[in-house]
Amino acid sequence: MAGRKEVQALLELISRSAIEALDEYEKQGDGIPSIYEDKTHPLDDKHPSLQLKKVIRNLEGACDQLCATLAPPLHTIVNRAQDYYWSCLRVAAHKRIADILDQAGSMDLVSLANSTGIQTTKLRILMRTLAARHCFYEVSHDMYTNTRLSLVLHSRHLHTSYIDLLTKEGQESAGYFQEYLDATEYSQCNDTSHTVFTYSVKATGFQGTVYDWMKANSDRRAVRYHSSMPSMNDVMGTMFIIQAFPWEKISTVCDVGCGNGSFAWPLVQNFPQIEITLFDLDETLEAAKKDAMCLSPELQTHIHFQSGDFFLNMLPKSLDIYYLRNIIHNWPDSSARLILQSIRDAMGPQSRILIHDYTMNSLQSQDFLDIVMAPWPLLPDFGYGNMRLHYQDLTMLFMYNSKERTLEEVGAISQDVGLKLYRVWDLGETTVLEFGQNDVDR
Repeated sequence: MAGRKEVQALLELISRSAIEALDEYEKQGDGIPSIYEDKTHPLDDKHPSLQLKKVIRNLEGACDQLCATLAPPLHTIVNRAQDYYWSCLRVAAHKRIADILDQAGSMDLVSLANSTGIQTTKLRILMRTLAARHCFYEVSHDMYTNTRLSLVLHSRHLHTSYIDLLTKEGQESAGYFQEYLDATEYSQCNDTSHTVFTYSVKATGFQGTVYDWMKANSDRRAVRYHSSMPSMNDVMGTMFIIQAFPWEKISTVCDVGCGNGSFAWPLVQNFPQIEITLFDLDETLEAAKKDAMCLSPELQTHIHFQSGDFFLNMLPKSLDIYYLRNIIHNWPDSSARLILQSIRDAMGPQSRILIHDYTMNSLQSQDFLDIVMAPWPLLPDFGYGNMRLHYQDLTMLFMYNSKERTLEEVGAISQDVGLKLYRVWDLGETTVLEFGQNDVDR
């Protein structure tokens, strides 16, 4: 039967991918540690190689598909419906359990309960749930220590802010998704003030968009736009663009919607010939200006700041590259079209736009040579190997009434404003779409 052939192919893919992952670790000279190590491995604080990211994409997709194939369907669906793991991660990060265990080495449950203020019985349930998937390790009865996974929750990293972001507004909104879809006065609207998130907080009297809500809740804005961004960039592997793209040929760049400038600093450090303009709203640029002080005085002369609104044709003119990371996906099609039109109006004949986002795969995308499809018998989009892409797609829907777009959808919007797709850069999890003017020969 076809099922046996699929299982055999999945086993071969898992074996091959695991060996390739081991090879990637060994290239760094350290090898792979045990999952039960209670110290951070040297590679854990480094950006993984692009090849490792692609290997893990195959491995996760194959492992999940193998389990879904062999387990009874009800078993699989109930496991997915009953997943409270995120709530335990939120508590562990908030209570700094990894910090406590790191200082103590290991700790019994009663002492840990005293340190965290969590009642012992409740803490036991929390800890054994987390340890069941290797976040913390029960070395003996009610005695816990850290693992490589739990150390991600240590406060010395900014990762705890990202966990806070992922397990707060998005998860709370998700609980209203079914109710929202039945509320047609909300769900039949596509504007940014009628989202799942705004529906979830309407009982508080709030009216407006998620951006309005963040202005009124500055602590959450700080988490979303500043503290969490480094971790988000790490897990997405967004800095692979610095390795993959031929920046040595580029002289001028505009980082459109630059945020705290996390793209600009490594770019000029690696390619000091580049002059980069950071473009964003005034209040956002103030944080970026402070962060720019991490650069040498010489490199700081290559950084320029220009405040403005990317909807209003205020961008610097005729630069080589206009770079947008995690920008277009925040907006519905009509708004995304306005942003791209604004950049199109600023471009010179040889300027290019790099749209760096998640790109949803579709069967049509197979016709584009630079799009990588998964090996058989995985789904073409790698299935669970690209699951974070689908979670992010839902996040965009919940928070902004937007989405992660397919190659064809981005292409259609871009074509409307006179842009043409020239190349797709596959960065393992995200993609970079390179556009130029439609009426210019290259």
